[in-house]
Amino acid sequence: MSRMSETAVLWFDRLARLLAWVAAAMATIMMLTIFVNVVMRYVFRSPPRGAFEIVEITMGLMVFFALPLMIRQSGNIRVTILFDRLPEAARRYAACATELLGACICGFIAWRMWLYGERILRFGEVTMELRVPRGAIAQSMSVLLVVAATAFVICALQALRRAPAPQIGTT
Repeated sequence: MSRMSETAVLWFDRLARLLAWVAAAMATIMMLTIFVNVVMRYVFRSPPRGAFEIVEITMGLMVFFALPLMIRQSGNIRVTILFDRLPEAARRYAACATELLGACICGFIAWRMWLYGERILRFGEVTMELRVPRGAIAQSMSVLLVVAATAFVICALQALRRAPAPQIGTT
């Protein structure tokens, strides 16, 4: 791998880590919102305005913010029952193909979600209490899916470049 591409991957991994920290902050906001909502509802009989929407929005966005780091760390579920029986070269190509398939799926969903967000922005659809534009949320998720697709492509390229495991017991 060239020095320039190694630097690009390093910066991408830093971006993925930053996005995961944003997801963690969203989880904290969601947790605090639920706590305040429960206390306000049962102790003071007056729930805060928009608490449900805050939880709804942060729950959705949190997943998409965490996705690129999960992909880069190979945190996704892998079924290896057949995969482990392949020779090393075939395993590398199969890993590359599955990573590229993941990138294609993320890219397709990102494209469709962007168009959906565009359409509901055109109609001016907003959340009921906080008046947050739903289209902007959908398009944010779309952009994060493009980042996730990029993570899959990086993993695919690294799968191809992976050196074969040394053969034990051969001279």
